[in-house]
Amino acid sequence: MSWRLLTDHGVAHHRGLALDDALTRYASNWDEPTLRLYTYTLCVLVGRFQHVASAVNLDRCDALGIPVNRRPSGGGAIVMGPDQLGIALIVPSQHERFSSRSQDLMAQCTSGLIHALAKMGVDTQFEGKNDLVTRGRKIAGLGLYQPRTGGRLFHASLLLDLDVGNMLNVLRTPFDASAADHERAAKKRITTIRDEQMRRLSMSDLVAAIQAGYAENFDVNITPAPLLTEEAQLAESLCVDQYSSKQWIYGSNAPLRDRVGQSSLRTEAGDLEMRVIFAGQTLKSVFVGGNFIASDRAVYDLENSLRWHVSDPDSIEQTVADSVARNEAAWDRITVDDITEALVLALQQPDRLQDSVGDGACFARTTAQIA
Repeated sequence: MSWRLLTDHGVAHHRGLALDDALTRYASNWDEPTLRLYTYTLCVLVGRFQHVASAVNLDRCDALGIPVNRRPSGGGAIVMGPDQLGIALIVPSQHERFSSRSQDLMAQCTSGLIHALAKMGVDTQFEGKNDLVTRGRKIAGLGLYQPRTGGRLFHASLLLDLDVGNMLNVLRTPFDASAADHERAAKKRITTIRDEQMRRLSMSDLVAAIQAGYAENFDVNITPAPLLTEEAQLAESLCVDQYSSKQWIYGSNAPLRDRVGQSSLRTEAGDLEMRVIFAGQTLKSVFVGGNFIASDRAVYDLENSLRWHVSDPDSIEQTVADSVARNEAAWDRITVDDITEALVLALQQPDRLQDSVGDGACFARTTAQIA
């Protein structure tokens, strides 16, 4: 059994996205998947259902000459460039080895990446809705795209390296970018292959390792093969008609606009601050801060547990209780009731003046200060 391998480096944003989309739409003509490993020229890509102005600082991107585009897959805004590996696994819809259920499909497609990284000495876990983490830090963002016809696309953006300062400069987060600890806090929640390995691995070595990891994990040969003429023609058409279109890039695909809520609660252990991103009845992200004493891991566990969570107070309280129980000693005198109350208050106090601020970066999951 053999899969096709496609590799590209320095791809323009509109052409990279158009080819992934074209391959997905054409995949019903294949018997086996295609694995595409590639890098972009510097660009910002938002998720399919994001508001661009909510996720990206468009003025800064324009000033720096950084183009913006929209992926066909979901997830958050990301900066892509020569040190971020794009991974696209395109699977024919009826392939017997892959589930038709989105959650199972995500786990199956991610398993090859997890296996590849483990062989490199980086142990990772699939966490939440679309995160790949190691030691509690995010190292890859994941997404899916399943058009009505064709195949299914698994997207991953894997960090070989990352200029965190540049990311925070061009992507919007719910916190003041001038805060002294902004970059430090972000780095606590993000990691890269080079950080984990403590050596300067090349992109070509990473591509080879990911290819080998997927081949071994799925027990297949993955060999280079060219694009079909029909695929190239469809990609060119999509590049012009869709991925170069301002309507596609800047139009709103989000069914509900993100809101930002915030609260501050005085507790026995100090001030507990919450900032939440939510849309409708979905709590998308939680950011915990304040002047209390707690371990980073306890805070990250709470934040991760509440990502893409229903906003029902009883359900929130149960999830908070489960997280606190896992890290009970780390929370000192802050209680489940304290955390739940702060969260509910934040949900009840959306900042209408800042409702243009969305859930922001795929990798900048929080920048709150933890004393």
